[in-house]
Amino acid sequence: MRLLLVNANTSQNITEKLAIEARLALPAGWQLSTATGSFGAAVIQTRRDCAIAEHACIEAVEAHLAEQADGCDAVVVGVSLDTGLWALREALNVPVVGLLEASLLTACMVGGRYGLVVMGPKTVPLYRELVERHGLATRLAGIEAIAADALAVHAAPEQFDAALIEACDRLVEGGAECVILVGAVVAGLHRRLQGRVAVPLLDGMACAVTQACGLARLELSKAGPTVPG
Repeated sequence: MRLLLVNANTSQNITEKLAIEARLALPAGWQLSTATGSFGAAVIQTRRDCAIAEHACIEAVEAHLAEQADGCDAVVVGVSLDTGLWALREALNVPVVGLLEASLLTACMVGGRYGLVVMGPKTVPLYRELVERHGLATRLAGIEAIAADALAVHAAPEQFDAALIEACDRLVEGGAECVILVGAVVAGLHRRLQGRVAVPLLDGMACAVTQACGLARLELSKAGPTVPG
């Protein structure tokens, strides 16, 4: 079976980092392929970035599938703002899973309330809106932002360990029973930091790959809007 990982921004090095984490979570017998946006932001951080990247995400998936005779069995959108998620679900006949939605749903099964640690204070409103769009705001204990943007964290993630841990601790003090490390640039950091935080740390890529492959194995028919009778 085949999983397609699409990165809606233009950073190939981030795609490669996500692919490493995706392969760690892939079930036996699955193959991974990747696609990266050809235009737009290097790292998606604003509403404008999201609007452009949605087009890039759809185009990247369509171009990849046009070249692959066997298609794919599931898609993971490798962007923490779930850019292009709903459009791809409408267009494709296979499961499509986003990093944030997968993390939120997993968090709801792990504990009663969850918290988010995000990159950069200016992204907080975007994530709050997205949590509400996913219908999971009532379980949100809080959002903490570290004072660094995604590019800085990607360049030297180990320099931000202390800031990430402090943010997690504040969320735990506020009632979070698990914490999601949000952002493609922090993929895999949960393994290094877990022993220093009192609650489970969730990684978006691990959650998304697990859910996407599980949905594919269920072989469900395509969901669609209900038409009033």
